[in-house]
Amino acid sequence: LLNTQHSPVANMLLPGSTLLLAPLLAPPPARHAPPAMGGYTGLPRMPVKAWPLTRRWNPTLEYRENIATLWRDLETLYAVEGSTSIAGGGVVRLDASRSVKGDKTGLSRGLNRAVDLRAELVYEMARREPSLLNPAVSNRFVFAESKRLLALKLGSEEEAIEVMRHDPSILQAGDAIEGLGVAQIRGRAFAARLRRAGPPVLAAGA
Repeated sequence: LLNTQHSPVANMLLPGSTLLLAPLLAPPPARHAPPAMGGYTGLPRMPVKAWPLTRRWNPTLEYRENIATLWRDLETLYAVEGSTSIAGGGVVRLDASRSVKGDKTGLSRGLNRAVDLRAELVYEMARREPSLLNPAVSNRFVFAESKRLLALKLGSEEEAIEVMRHDPSILQAGDAIEGLGVAQIRGRAFAARLRRAGPPVLAAGA
């Protein structure tokens, strides 16, 4: 039966009549917005602008924990272990593009914002190689093993990250890196740079 003990409306009704008004007297259902990015929900976070990169295997662009987990691990792997900064730079940069200084007052209006350089870097890597965010072909443990082997062969974590920046797909290679020499690893990264630069310019008169 409906508990009407603390309902002022129910106290004004005849006994038994409250059953007809149950929908009105019942407390409203709890409303929980579905997680859009993770964050405060305790799930791994992923920037909103990165979700369109997953459209091919996630047509509705809904939040999926396994995709966001890949993103989170990429952010970790593109940083030097034990540090929150990316190799060769700091964690954030200040973006003052939304701030305007008045000519007369010399005061600034608008907002300055801190841009997470790790997120920007990972976004660029995923833009070049979207399959990094596809759980069907990417695995976070393979990512970690790829970086470990690169650091082992190249001599440092910074050198490994440098190769990963030029050739993000190498993170999907895993144990196959064991069979690559240093020259092959660097050659692969160099080839990726050439492909990104576009077709070579033909020499005049050629």
